[in-house]
Amino acid sequence: MTDTAARAAAQSTKDAIASSPTIMDLLQPTTPPVDLDTVDLQLIRHLHEDSSVSLRSLGALVGMSAPSVGERVARLERTGVIRRRSIEMDWSAMGRPMLVVIPIKITADAKMPSVIEALRAIPSLTEVLILSGTYDMMARFRLKDHAELQSLLLEKLGAVPGLQRVEAMISLGRIQDTSPLTHILDIND
Repeated sequence: MTDTAARAAAQSTKDAIASSPTIMDLLQPTTPPVDLDTVDLQLIRHLHEDSSVSLRSLGALVGMSAPSVGERVARLERTGVIRRRSIEMDWSAMGRPMLVVIPIKITADAKMPSVIEALRAIPSLTEVLILSGTYDMMARFRLKDHAELQSLLLEKLGAVPGLQRVEAMISLGRIQDTSPLTHILDIND
């Protein structure tokens, strides 16, 4: 190999490494705290309980006009307090009743972004959490049955390079907190 070819190959490797995502590139960004008053907190609670509530109904709940509520909600969205308004699905009704939580320990030489990208290629993945402690990450999967669980554990996760240890924890049920904002942020009417 000529000196020029060796330099070009080395530069190509450096460029590939520089363009690879880091773990920080993959994490959801944190949003700086926003000053929220009592009305903002009430709007957030009501939207959390029913994201499809109309601006007019919200206004009646907090004692404001619909346009004023619209401006406040738009500000909450602009500042990142509200990321999106969405629905909550019943996974069982959608044919995916099994929630499997899998703590994952990766090998010392594994690149976490590469492991995450490999996990993202598995269609049943719903979430990856990066952890401190014994495990490096926690992955959640929604599955239809035990056959799909077997495939996940034996075929799909087995094919992900860099996994040192995985465990499968099957959720036996869920106890939903119907009003987490009430006690976490002390939001009351």
